[in-house]
Amino acid sequence: MPDDATLELIHKKLERKRGRTITVTELPELAKEKLCGVWLICEDQDIVLHAPTKSDWHRQQIILHEFSHMILEHDLDSQNSALVKSLLPDLDPAQVLRTLARSSYTDDAELAAEALADQLATRIINSDAGAQSEPLAFRKVFG
Repeated sequence: MPDDATLELIHKKLERKRGRTITVTELPELAKEKLCGVWLICEDQDIVLHAPTKSDWHRQQIILHEFSHMILEHDLDSQNSALVKSLLPDLDPAQVLRTLARSSYTDDAELAAEALADQLATRIINSDAGAQSEPLAFRKVFG
């Protein structure tokens, strides 16, 4: 990972590694399901859906968590067609090969993905790429 890491850079690198498009989209219906994020593995693309967030930082963490599952090549055993059907009624469930929905950190795969997401977020925070001006020089004071 280069020193100038950004969410966009990680996204592009992961698309190249996986050889497919990764679409990231907010889906308000996820809030009703009490889910933060969902990764849909389709025949020709990956789709990361995230619930609405109150901050860009939280949105980034959800996306990084789903990207971490991809990086760690977690074997996703089951498809939750009922979930897909309820969230995306216009999507043919046959097009979705597997689904991973994030709602808690109760197993090793979820914990590992969150730990990697934290490491990626730290790299992004410490990167100067695309750094926006900060009010009251927060970075200078707190590093």
